[in-house]
Amino acid sequence: MKIFIFLYLHIVYPLYTLWFAMHASLVQENLSYVGNLDGMHLYFIIWAIMCETALALGFQRCLPKCLHAKRLMPWIVISALLFLISVILPYFPQSHPLSAQFHIALSFIGLIMILVVIIMMVISLCFSYTIFPYDYLLILIDGIALGIYGAHHMSVNSLVEVFLGITLPIYLYHLGGKIS
Repeated sequence: MKIFIFLYLHIVYPLYTLWFAMHASLVQENLSYVGNLDGMHLYFIIWAIMCETALALGFQRCLPKCLHAKRLMPWIVISALLFLISVILPYFPQSHPLSAQFHIALSFIGLIMILVVIIMMVISLCFSYTIFPYDYLLILIDGIALGIYGAHHMSVNSLVEVFLGITLPIYLYHLGGKIS
């Protein structure tokens, strides 16, 4: 079973994410734009489900080792629901501006929530374990830096979404495997 999880997190999900993201500019557009191109909305929903599955696999391995797992779990579920609802909503700023704004708000709130949960979990793990895998801390810092970049420019481009979407589940999965 571990080999299937490894293949999913390191090959299947990243390749699908990259394929999906390559339908528009990684720097000028975001995945919401790609997901609402003609014929791409179903692929957008599939990507969102794959993304949530990858995060769930990472959290499944890492969260049980955290002291505050029961407190963090509702926030993870709420974040996942916000993300999935945002993906279902159409993102057409010109023709449906209210729906597009609601889509952006839900996805942005979900992203901030999941980043805060991961930060809280990492801090909790630092206090719980004497040996902490600092080699994975760099990935988390990069992810947070890209998230702050997106917040500073009041938009998140596909590059930020792809980077966070691929690295955070892998980070969580490996973090959970290194802590014993």
